[in-house]
Amino acid sequence: MRSAAPLLDRDELEPSATRWNARVARFVGRSWAVIRRHRIILFVAMALCLLGGALLILMATPDYRATASVEVQDVPAGAAGAGPAQRMSASDTETLMQTQLEVLRSRALAEDVARDLALVGTPTFFDGMGEKRPADGKGGQSQRQVEQARVVDLLRSHLEVRLPGKSRILEISFVSANPVLSARVANSYADSLIRADLKRGFDAGVQARRFLLGELDGARRDLERAERDLATYAAHSGRPVSEGGAATLAAPEGSTAARLAQLNAFRAQATAERIAAQKRWESARGASADSLPDVLNNGAMQQIVADRAQARAQVAEERQFRKDAHPEMREARARLAALDEQADAMAETIRSSMRAQYDVAVRGEQQIDREIAKIEDQARTEQGRDVQLGIMGRSVDTYRMLHDSLLQRYRDMASQAGFQAGRIQPLDRAAVPERPFSPKVGETLALAALAGLALGLLLIGARHVFDDAVTSGDTLGERVGLPLIGAVPATGDNPPPPDIFRPIAASLQLATADGLPRSILVTSAQEGEGKSLTLHALALALAGLGKRVLVVDGDMRRPVQHRLFRLPATAGISEVLTGQASAAQAIVETGEAGVSLLSCGAMPPNPAELLATGAFDALLAEVQDRYDSVLIDAPPILGVNDALLLSAKAQVSLLVVEWGRNHHGGLRTAVERLRRAGGRIIGAILTKQQGRSLDYDYHRGG
Repeated sequence: MRSAAPLLDRDELEPSATRWNARVARFVGRSWAVIRRHRIILFVAMALCLLGGALLILMATPDYRATASVEVQDVPAGAAGAGPAQRMSASDTETLMQTQLEVLRSRALAEDVARDLALVGTPTFFDGMGEKRPADGKGGQSQRQVEQARVVDLLRSHLEVRLPGKSRILEISFVSANPVLSARVANSYADSLIRADLKRGFDAGVQARRFLLGELDGARRDLERAERDLATYAAHSGRPVSEGGAATLAAPEGSTAARLAQLNAFRAQATAERIAAQKRWESARGASADSLPDVLNNGAMQQIVADRAQARAQVAEERQFRKDAHPEMREARARLAALDEQADAMAETIRSSMRAQYDVAVRGEQQIDREIAKIEDQARTEQGRDVQLGIMGRSVDTYRMLHDSLLQRYRDMASQAGFQAGRIQPLDRAAVPERPFSPKVGETLALAALAGLALGLLLIGARHVFDDAVTSGDTLGERVGLPLIGAVPATGDNPPPPDIFRPIAASLQLATADGLPRSILVTSAQEGEGKSLTLHALALALAGLGKRVLVVDGDMRRPVQHRLFRLPATAGISEVLTGQASAAQAIVETGEAGVSLLSCGAMPPNPAELLATGAFDALLAEVQDRYDSVLIDAPPILGVNDALLLSAKAQVSLLVVEWGRNHHGGLRTAVERLRRAGGRIIGAILTKQQGRSLDYDYHRGG
């Protein structure tokens, strides 16, 4: 089960690949057939291009190329006191090399070469370039200015600069008709490039020193201003400034931080005392006075409690022997009440003392908090002052480092001035070339041959696209994909010879697996292509092969078959389809052995509606058993739908195409309409064929 999906995918993909390969093969085959058919155009185009290339070689002036080379380094070579060179990245190297290429192509360097070789004012340079020297001024310019501009233009246009691979080598070549001049100009370009690089380096050094000097003065002023600001602020804040210019930031003993730490310790102790007093007070406020630990632990209170217990015992004892009104009983009770009042007063006093202790603890904590807040404000003020002093101190250090760096850089550049070499170094000098490099015979002829091949293929393609008339079996297959069953030559007003249709009739016997089709629809894309004559001739040819043929004139708009057989117009297919006559009554013998005719009969006003009924199918079923084949003459495809209706009823369809008249657009439309209607087209017959197309060509297949 797991392998079923891959097998299914492969089975689905193989037909698609096969169809694609078949399309490619058909395209290649058709293209090759078009090229073979128009091969004369290809040969003529290649011959003309080769002839043009040969003339160009004979008429060209020999050119000589001389090449000098220089090396471009990462950093200027030979710098006095220079440290180790840093390697450039690949992008930086590419940018550097492209810059040097543009410098070589610049107008300024060409003018420098012209001055170095004194090319202006002498005819030597123009003779070597094969140019005529300007004799007069032009447009407000003197003759020398015009000559100068022309020399510069020639130098730039004949200069060739190349980067071999990813190297740092520049190859400088110059092309002219004079080998000595080519070598001199190439070497002069190399020398001018080196001089320009040295001059740019020197000018850049001067400008850099001037720039550094200005930056150094600015850095010195910034450093002085920062030091003055630091000293002024430190003096106002009471902080000493060190010898290097930085303020002392360490806090002295007894400073705000130490006081704040001490007060925090006091606040922790006061908070603990307040919490303890609060707990005692909250316990005393909600509990009975007799149950308070402070009350019970008080010595006086303990004495009062003991006396009160003794008084209670005495009252209880007296109550056993005396009544409440007894004087001793009243005295004992009075002493007990006095002791109770004394105990309550003592408990309340202790409770008030606990509340007072709690209030004292709260006020002490609040006082410490206020003192801490005051000290914290002072600490924040001092912290901001210290931060400002730190910022100003760092600014002083930064300006001092910048000043020292610029000063050291300026000293280094001053010591190296005049001792630095350029980054471009000479490598090879240009030698006088011994042989010309142009024209190149082999390359020129090869390019001419390729150009001729491309031109020939282009002309063949243009002829194939724009001259799209069907003129052979090859073009018929290329345009609409139909095989050519046979071709009928143009005979003017005379009928075509009967022998032409015998091979066509023989081919029709092989059109299907069962042999000759039982019903054949004969039609054309447009009228006047000879479909009726072709059907008439095919019927006679099939009869000559011993077949019994029925000709049905289905063209009920312009029927002609009865005239071709020289028969009078009688009842025909119109009467059969409408039920006015039977097929046996309407079919007549033509006088040709084996050929019968079912003519059109009366022309109906609505042929398409008449043919769309099932009566025509019943007619075919009735007559097919009595004849070997039924040939149906149908109207043209383009314009009316009669042929489309008949094609769906006939077994096969045969298309008649006039030579040189049908173009692939209309013909393809007709074929597609016929196929969409259900017609099975077995091929086409090319009529009125002219010219050499009738000749048999084995390589083209017929």
